Amino acid sequence: MQGQKVLFIGGQGPVSAPVLRALAPDNDVYAMARFTDPGVKTKLEAIGVTCIKHDLFDPPDDLPTGFDYVNFTAVPMARSETGMIRTQWAPRGQWPDSYDKYPFSTGRLMAHFRGCKGFVFASTISVYDPPGDASLIPETHPFGIHTIGAYAFTKVASEAVITYLSQTLEIPSTILRVGSCSGIDGGPMTDRLDLLVQGRPIPVHPDGPTYAAPIFEPDVVKLGIAALEAGRVPPLVVNWAGDEVTSLEEYCTYFGELIGREPNFEPHPTAWAANVPDTTFMNEVLGTCDMGWQEGCRMLVEQRYPELLKPA
Repeated sequence: MQGQKVLFIGGQGPVSAPVLRALAPDNDVYAMARFTDPGVKTKLEAIGVTCIKHDLFDPPDDLPTGFDYVNFTAVPMARSETGMIRTQWAPRGQWPDSYDKYPFSTGRLMAHFRGCKGFVFASTISVYDPPGDASLIPETHPFGIHTIGAYAFTKVASEAVITYLSQTLEIPSTILRVGSCSGIDGGPMTDRLDLLVQGRPIPVHPDGPTYAAPIFEPDVVKLGIAALEAGRVPPLVVNWAGDEVTSLEEYCTYFGELIGREPNFEPHPTAWAANVPDTTFMNEVLGTCDMGWQEGCRMLVEQRYPELLKPA
């Protein structure tokens, strides 16, 4: 992708930051966020990104338009710490007002940028009713209540808003149901690696093993750009995760082998339950993943704790 005007709403987490960095050299890239940490804004501007300070809950009337593509990954949520890892999300503000505001603000922004050629919204595989084992979940799997509760509800509501606006305003859109995405910008595997290095317990679901299909930065870039260009009316709804299945317990043990540490697993009732997306459709419409979970684990250690990595 070259010579395009691309807006990242959020653009700081593991789902979108690698794509932003990849597109910045050859495109006119913008990032919209609250930028509560001024250092983030400084780093983005250093690579040529135009930063727009804006809260999702505020009206978008004064925001620029004319973007070719919009990537929406922002989550206006407050993180609660449960079991010393991000296992539960609660909407920022008072319930139910904050729950309503997220899909409403998503809809306002989508309508504001209605002239784009592609609108990507990052949903989550947490919208699915989790089978609790390694069963592969296709896009047709029913919605349910995952252990992270309210966060998934906001995504279900936002998917409905985006589907309506895509058809009403004829906006080509892609809804990504994101699985276990991790990298230098964070993510569940990165969080657990940090806990391992710090010698802290790693929360696991009591009904483990907790199966997952991790996706890593090289594939995030490839499949993220493909998602921008794959928009449809009505939206393309696709699982977005790695092609190899492992488990939290297995990859944390492998992390331990790479750095010479033994993981300490601690059952916790609100830890993530097993949720493994079927990537068959993703492979058809966006592409396949090149990085397996073991190679991805080594990459995360090299990025975050290179001094701890044992020789191969």
